[in-house]
Amino acid sequence: MTTDLKDALKGSDAVVFAVRHKPYLDLEPDDVVSMSGAPLAVVDCFGTLDDTRIERYFELGCEVKGLGRGHINRIKDKVRKKKMGPDSS
Repeated sequence: MTTDLKDALKGSDAVVFAVRHKPYLDLEPDDVVSMSGAPLAVVDCFGTLDDTRIERYFELGCEVKGLGRGHINRIKDKVRKKKMGPDSS
């Protein structure tokens, strides 16, 4: 156990956002992925992440799931289409 977020995320395969505490609300996806060392699975239990952050996690190669947030797949599809280019439908 550790109180240091960087230590807690180092080498992690997943992060679960289960509380709406200000320090977690302010986390940027780039920082989370940097602290973990690689893309990871992100689980948003209580709508902690806004759509912009969800999109950024996908851009960074993460997988994102959110309880009661069915539109996350549309964000994932949007990011995939951007990566593939405008001519891929």
